[in-house]
Amino acid sequence: MFDTEKLKTFSWVNVGNPDHEDFDKLQSAYKIDEDTISNILDPDEQPRVENEDDYKVIIVRFPIINRETDTVWHTEPLSIIYSGKHVITVCRKRCDILDKIKLSEKDSREMFIINIMYYIAESYLKFLKQLNKKVFDSKKALQERIRKKELMALLEVENSYTLYMAGLKGNLSVMDKLEKMRSFVKDEENEELSEDVRIELNQAIEVVTSYTKMLASIKETFESVINMDSNTYINRLTMWNIILIAPTIVVGYYGMNVKLPFAESNHAAWVILILIMALLGGYGIFAAIRKKFS
Repeated sequence: MFDTEKLKTFSWVNVGNPDHEDFDKLQSAYKIDEDTISNILDPDEQPRVENEDDYKVIIVRFPIINRETDTVWHTEPLSIIYSGKHVITVCRKRCDILDKIKLSEKDSREMFIINIMYYIAESYLKFLKQLNKKVFDSKKALQERIRKKELMALLEVENSYTLYMAGLKGNLSVMDKLEKMRSFVKDEENEELSEDVRIELNQAIEVVTSYTKMLASIKETFESVINMDSNTYINRLTMWNIILIAPTIVVGYYGMNVKLPFAESNHAAWVILILIMALLGGYGIFAAIRKKFS
């Protein structure tokens, strides 16, 4: 997808889910070199600002849900090429955040880029609320019954928090560099907008930090519950093993080829054997119940 929008002071070229023809057009029409294009194709590209001869490359990361599985929450790089009278945005997947930017927020190239940063920061906060709801749903399900599915869902959220924190800190670093660039934040309106972006990013970082601590506490709690349940089951198995071992010893002893009382009388020996096993088994059950309620 290669869309061009002509605005008052610049042209915006939006390239989403690009193919080889799109990259050839970037090279031929906009003089973007191969190294920049190869960086754009890298899904693990980290936020940064690079100065080339004829343009600047601004790479930020935004939150996204995998449309194929609808479960994996991660981040994708968005490349912003800032040159002459053009702003070129390139993303490996469709970036819905760009559709939210109003026409009045595109008065200048600088304002447009800062607004992109603002809406990305805002989307992090939105996604974090959805992730937090997912944590509470998993927590509620685990309180009823501990299942592997819910534990894996918490692990997935934890991974998302890690990716979000890396993306937010990287975007904040990019914002710092943009503010230091000459004439980028050149008027009061852009300065206020830049400060809003910084506030949103810092707020999102604080939210990720608090949610991560809360998730760690939830995981520790359920790990303790699992360990307690495991110990309970082991104690029960040990108790029944002790209860059953006494009759086994008696039966084994009577099965030996030695002279025993009442061995000549099959009925007497059988009755005595049953009584001994019943007494030992009953005593074991009584001792176990007494220990449980003591």
